[in-house]
Amino acid sequence: MLKKVVERMPETFTTASRVVLKPDEMTLATVAEFAAMLRLVLKKSGMTAGQVAAKTSIARSSAYSLVSATRTGLPVDAAQVQLFMRGCGLRHDQIDEVMRAWTRLSADNRRRRDVNLAKPERLPPAEDLGVDECVEHIQRLRVEGKHAVAVAWARRLIGALLAERAELDA
Repeated sequence: MLKKVVERMPETFTTASRVVLKPDEMTLATVAEFAAMLRLVLKKSGMTAGQVAAKTSIARSSAYSLVSATRTGLPVDAAQVQLFMRGCGLRHDQIDEVMRAWTRLSADNRRRRDVNLAKPERLPPAEDLGVDECVEHIQRLRVEGKHAVAVAWARRLIGALLAERAELDA
């Protein structure tokens, strides 16, 4: 009975071939590129995500989630990504490169999240602000990527413009 089960297993489970990515396919600067690379590795392996899951200790649903076309975030579990790559047959040196990219992207995500959760900058009272000062702050904050704080300064800019207009009308 066992022999029949083994005979019916897909050939990809017994092959020793390696999946190899081209250098341009290893450009993993964004989370979207990382997700696309996961799907490409699976495609080149000739297996389904379910087959990779059966080959590894990854849950079937997790394997399908890793390569979902609707995935927008970076996979959270590095060990799972590594197992998936190994299960697909990606070369070991390329797995190492993928994991370095995962580490870098994960750190970038943490930094962005930490900046967004940081204590907001205290703004001076609206009456103390001039139009030019608000514009300078908004430009600086945009360059720094602090868009939420720039929005707060834009609100202050509106107050400063209204105060300036009131002075001119008086």
